[in-house]
Amino acid sequence: MKLLLAAAVFAAASTAALAEAPKTSCIDPHRSYVARPLNHHDIFVQTSLGKPKPPVRLKTSCINLDPAIGIGLSSNFSCVGLGDTVVATTADGRREACRVTRVLPYAPEEGDIKR
Repeated sequence: MKLLLAAAVFAAASTAALAEAPKTSCIDPHRSYVARPLNHHDIFVQTSLGKPKPPVRLKTSCINLDPAIGIGLSSNFSCVGLGDTVVATTADGRREACRVTRVLPYAPEEGDIKR
């Protein structure tokens, strides 16, 4: 009985947490998108063709994104999510591969690169 009650409380708490979580756009890396660095670790991503979707901020495990001129995304599914691959390339051809650690709705933050 106690186990059933604990499971019900956990399920209710999980449902409430999911309802409060911010909803983000589905960015499909297999379709056209625009990606640019916002700082050393974060990326701005928005679809570039089709029905416009709100942009997202991808937090990554990358350590030096700001000099990147090209950013590529890869996912096994139709939406970029946690653990997906990010590849940043600089003008001199250096590449950094890292992972997405968080997907958030885009909102400007202090310290973002102005473009």
